[in-house]
Amino acid sequence: METGPDFKLLKDAYAIIDGIPETSIDLDMLESVRGESLENGTIRSPAGWLADHPAFAALGLSISDDGKRLLLHGESGDKPSVALTMAQVFRLPPADAQHLFGDRNTYTLGDDSGLSDKRLWQRDLRDYLRAHGQLDPDVEERLETRGPFADPVNPSEIRTL
Repeated sequence: METGPDFKLLKDAYAIIDGIPETSIDLDMLESVRGESLENGTIRSPAGWLADHPAFAALGLSISDDGKRLLLHGESGDKPSVALTMAQVFRLPPADAQHLFGDRNTYTLGDDSGLSDKRLWQRDLRDYLRAHGQLDPDVEERLETRGPFADPVNPSEIRTL
């Protein structure tokens, strides 16, 4: 049985979120707005978007019909927590999952960078990958210098992080 974080899956999550428009990411709530379709008006946290991606759905991750609970294998657990659910999915220590997938206060405490919620989350995930020796410096340079409305990176490049 594997232990420790699933870095490949974290890199896949980065690539998936990179393809979501800036204005569709909001760290405040799992799902703050449900639009006509996922592509038209829906606003979610990174965990909310991942829950609808086929790769994560195959792992048992989903979002409740009302958009308020993250489910793993159809269950939200005794004490529903997005961060604890994501800890299970990515095999993260709870504190690391809280940092990467917790509520907005986790992200904005002391942050005055002016980054969008999407870029803030991506920066934190890059920092996490770097801290664990999982970020290739050449790939990191390309990710760091992309503008806020740049085209998403090629997912195969993310895997080489």
